[in-house]
Amino acid sequence: MRKILAFLTALLAFAASPAQAQMLPLPPADTVAPVRGEEIVLNDVPTGGETWTRVFGQVWARNVQRSTLYVVRPLNGRANGKAVIVVPGGGYMFVSIDSEGFRVADRLAAQGYTAFVLKYRVNPTPPTPEAFMADMASKFGQLGKGELAELPPAVDDLAAAVSIVSKRAAEWKLDPKQVGAIGFSAGSRTLIRLIEQRPEAALLRHVGLIYPPMTQTVTGGPRPPLFLAIAAHDPLFRQGGLKLVDSWLKESDAVEFHLYYGGEHGFGMMPKGTTSDRWIDQYIDWLAVQ
Repeated sequence: MRKILAFLTALLAFAASPAQAQMLPLPPADTVAPVRGEEIVLNDVPTGGETWTRVFGQVWARNVQRSTLYVVRPLNGRANGKAVIVVPGGGYMFVSIDSEGFRVADRLAAQGYTAFVLKYRVNPTPPTPEAFMADMASKFGQLGKGELAELPPAVDDLAAAVSIVSKRAAEWKLDPKQVGAIGFSAGSRTLIRLIEQRPEAALLRHVGLIYPPMTQTVTGGPRPPLFLAIAAHDPLFRQGGLKLVDSWLKESDAVEFHLYYGGEHGFGMMPKGTTSDRWIDQYIDWLAVQ
């Protein structure tokens, strides 16, 4: 928790000192990462005030209103016919499109999976970098002290993504019965709500929940094989303990659970020098036997 507080202090200092550490708009997308291929717009609305910014070595998309699915394909000859929909986190204030999105998709594609990164709708945030960072620091300071407010549009976007991948599976040379999803933090919350509330959840072969809200009990819906990873020092684990795992196990024993000593909340694809850095390798190993 001390590291979390230090991080929030850094955020406040960042917001107060734009000359020292200014949030810079990203250059064109093709200079941020390799060409991703197809982009599927899920709701054809104006982009409005959407901004992609680089913060502490990560890329965040905020004020998203045009939800988009980015297709990340394996190299020629490496495709295994399986797909994973990647749902980044961000507390519904932004989409962590890089560390919990494209970097995850790249690792999956390297192993033959076709990955789909979901940029879903989020709550509006202040337009200026200074006001945004101050607002975010305030809200993330409550991590593990309450429940994240519901955001139905995010669930709608995920449902649309699952439906599209399933319906267009033949076009991408995918097995429609081998489509899974992995969510991070708020993205895992969205995936939980999909399981509970939407028929599209039945189309998922497996699900991954990475540092999800552990207070959830997942009421209703299917129980596909589950991969869950979280750090013991994560405020969300300290808040909910094993409640989510226990409730899932009451209905299905198809659970792979990793509790890391270090890593805090939000480790994603950002190395922390702890065993949580290995989560992606363990997830890929788990996928191989699904």
